[in-house]
Amino acid sequence: MKLKISLFFLFVTGFSNAQISEKAKVLAKPLEAFSYAESRYIGIGGDKSTLYDHFRKLSKVASTDDLYYLAKNGSNALRLYSSQELMKRNDKRFLEIYEYYLNYPSIIKYKDGCVGREENISDHLKRELYSVKDLIQLRDSLLKEKTDHFTKAQLESINENGYRHLSQENLDFYIAAIKKTDAKQLSSLDQSQPITHSK
Repeated sequence: MKLKISLFFLFVTGFSNAQISEKAKVLAKPLEAFSYAESRYIGIGGDKSTLYDHFRKLSKVASTDDLYYLAKNGSNALRLYSSQELMKRNDKRFLEIYEYYLNYPSIIKYKDGCVGREENISDHLKRELYSVKDLIQLRDSLLKEKTDHFTKAQLESINENGYRHLSQENLDFYIAAIKKTDAKQLSSLDQSQPITHSK
């Protein structure tokens, strides 16, 4: 318990002193009103999400420090998108963010296509890691093929989502680290349960 409280205060003091660039602040401002997030395409017709697109514009000017700040301080939409972007950029602070939301849950509404759900940010990030694994494998296999119009369009779509530089090795590292974090949390929960003796 003391460790969790210490982690919380370290987290709070860490971002209370942080600064965010002016460009990122301006583009983040409209997203501060959103307590939910959306995938790139939403609805039955697969319409582009303006919320997601606005964050992609922000991500083009935001540094990893800006994203780290927003992942801790922003609205739920900014927290989720910024955390994902840290992972896409292979910033190891992604794991710190994951652990924080695992220990201090923050529930977000998320619309994926035409399906909506409510979940903790850490659960969403974990699922994202596993689903991205297939996307990275697809990207790597497409890069080995002859470049035609269809292949180019697929690669462009993957790159537009920010997965240009993330490697399979990066993903394996994050998945292994998250498994360790989850196991550690389960172990600490087991130890905090009262021991009962049956007669």
